[in-house]
Amino acid sequence: MRIIRNIILLAVFAALPLISFGQSLNDYMAGNSALTVKTEDTQQEDITPQAQPESTEPSQNIMAVKHLPDVKLNDNIITKTVIEYNIYPQISQANTLYSQGKSQEALTLYTELSQNEGLMPEIRVEAALNALIIHLQRAEYKQALKLSDLSLTLNPNYPFAQLLRIWIYAAQGKIKEAQKEYDQLPFLTADFEYISSAKLAMAQAYFNADKAEKSMEILQNLYGTDPYVISHAAYLMARLSGKDKKAASALIEQALAHDSNNYMAQKYQADIQYKLKHRIPAWQSYASLYILDNGDKTSAKRLKKLSKYLPYAPENYLFYTKLSEIYTKRPSLSNSRQIRIGLFSNYQAQLTPITSFNLMPGADFVIKDDLMGEVISGEAYTPKAITFDKEHKGIHIQNKWGAADFSTKRPFVISLKKEGYSFIVKDAKAENIFAANLGDKELKGSLLVIPVEQGMVLVNYTYLEDVIPALLMSMTRGIKTPAALEASALALRTALVWHLSAGGNELFDIPDNSPRINYGGVNMESRYVRDAAKNTENQVLAQPAKEGDLPLLAQAEIYKSCSWASEDGTKNTQENRNYNFSPVNLFKYMLSNPPKDLFSAPQDPTLWSSTKWIYLMPLKEIEARLKQKYDIGSLKYFEPAQTTPYGRVKAMRFVGSKKSVETDFDEANFIIAAGTLRSPFFTFVPFKKDILLLGSDSGAGKGLCIDGAFGLAREGKTSQEIIKYYYPDLEITEKWQIRKSLL
Repeated sequence: MRIIRNIILLAVFAALPLISFGQSLNDYMAGNSALTVKTEDTQQEDITPQAQPESTEPSQNIMAVKHLPDVKLNDNIITKTVIEYNIYPQISQANTLYSQGKSQEALTLYTELSQNEGLMPEIRVEAALNALIIHLQRAEYKQALKLSDLSLTLNPNYPFAQLLRIWIYAAQGKIKEAQKEYDQLPFLTADFEYISSAKLAMAQAYFNADKAEKSMEILQNLYGTDPYVISHAAYLMARLSGKDKKAASALIEQALAHDSNNYMAQKYQADIQYKLKHRIPAWQSYASLYILDNGDKTSAKRLKKLSKYLPYAPENYLFYTKLSEIYTKRPSLSNSRQIRIGLFSNYQAQLTPITSFNLMPGADFVIKDDLMGEVISGEAYTPKAITFDKEHKGIHIQNKWGAADFSTKRPFVISLKKEGYSFIVKDAKAENIFAANLGDKELKGSLLVIPVEQGMVLVNYTYLEDVIPALLMSMTRGIKTPAALEASALALRTALVWHLSAGGNELFDIPDNSPRINYGGVNMESRYVRDAAKNTENQVLAQPAKEGDLPLLAQAEIYKSCSWASEDGTKNTQENRNYNFSPVNLFKYMLSNPPKDLFSAPQDPTLWSSTKWIYLMPLKEIEARLKQKYDIGSLKYFEPAQTTPYGRVKAMRFVGSKKSVETDFDEANFIIAAGTLRSPFFTFVPFKKDILLLGSDSGAGKGLCIDGAFGLAREGKTSQEIIKYYYPDLEITEKWQIRKSLL
């Protein structure tokens, strides 16, 4: 079951572009689905009613795809690369145009350069291949083949040109032609990267042509020899399993175990569970999908159909956090600045109207009405029910007998009389249980309750240092090394302070649950993150001070998992590599092997999904999500509308039969993959019915890499050394100034 049970802060702040973490489907769902806390660190108990599984099959009955007898993973092969990323000066202008989103101008210039007989053949070939990539991604296969002909005429022994020819034919579904070109590749290179990429193209082509036996043969080989495609290979093999749903289910479990972000594997798992009549797991899987895309009609239909099989209320199967007692036993005082957290937010950072919730105060409390002042006071652990009156559009504050102690249509604040204590917001209800994570939250500070048309929205006024541990826990789940945690705490605090100084939403500073942040409350923390936050308390990163001045607060960035190509030039591997962006080099990069000494490399060589990932997205689903907001007619193609100098997508252009539309990456991420792309660093190949996405790392590619910090800590680096590695020009300080706007 891949319903989300782990909270990891992998990307931060929908309204906060300065921080960017990667995210997984599990991670994203943690912010929108529910979570029952059952870890050693948090020591909470699951009080959700547990329904018995409908299947009596033992959990050990899982089919494993065995490695073929004559192949095995070879570290020397999978960590070696022969790919180069040189850029000829004559092509630089076209690359810049492409990065700026002027793809047609870039295409024209690439084409002109490829036809210029006065240039060196090598330059003409690179220009032709860049133009080829643009045509290929527009599904303009005829033009792409002409450029392929030119490239191989100028350089018949160039393996990358031969590889692209295979991809062109495979994308068209011309299997015989693709196979013929594939058979020529071993005469040009025996390099693992090229051969594996070609196999992937052929496997996809045979899969699309319903040639199950041939596709399965290639996929099994890839599964056994290439750790970077395990999830995708397992997903396709599950699809090829036909009527053997148990085998398909086992393969899908493997696909999701190797990459929890594999959205189509999650969808296929739900379908398998539905067909096997595993009704409760199926409902949970469809719920996860519906939260990601509430325009998913299939998920909505099956959720409704399966709901009648749930013995308890549906929200009990979303793994919401359930808290029966106050977690924070010892009060703590903070002298840090205040932060406002919008509660029960959706993935668009909008607060979900709540129709009712219960308050459990950990100390004596007072409720103050916006106009009348103090209206209610109570003792610690005296519960209050807060309910919205739909008829009168007001709020009732009720005692344990259900009688209203006070009613109002105005905002009010609930505050504890003793600082440092906490309270629980329990059993929150909303009209749409899928709109947000409605799990219980233990909070410090005070609670602002505001009546709105459909209910009430809640904002937690608290202190920065009180939220750092829980945020740190969610972004570094599984990491316990003090040096890595302290370095991450410094970067996180700096980013938060920068965001607070920049201003933002009028009502709140950060949302609690969105694609870019997850705050589950002070109950979501461990002693490891508490120690890291305490050891760096009030410390931030700043630019060195000029004489007589305070240091200037830095705009430090942070993300989840790095590859070796970094936007800010940070070297994430011992090897000195040079990556220069162009459409061709981006494609090369996505088929290249991550180096063995990459700091963020997982210790298990088969779990590389955070560094290198592959997803297959049906065109009809992309069109359906696009139509939820835009009417551009039938989708012809999409392409980057703007990238960073390294080729990370900042904006995407969707070209339709009626018109074109441009969106930022976050919106494009939803349209293309329901928000599950790990990073904006990817390329793609359009097949007739699907888009194959080839991507790298999990985040923005600049600032502190969390997995990289963990890797450096394993090498014995201290938190100060890790900070100096990622931010060589910054210093750690407890006193700083903020740059004032000149406007």
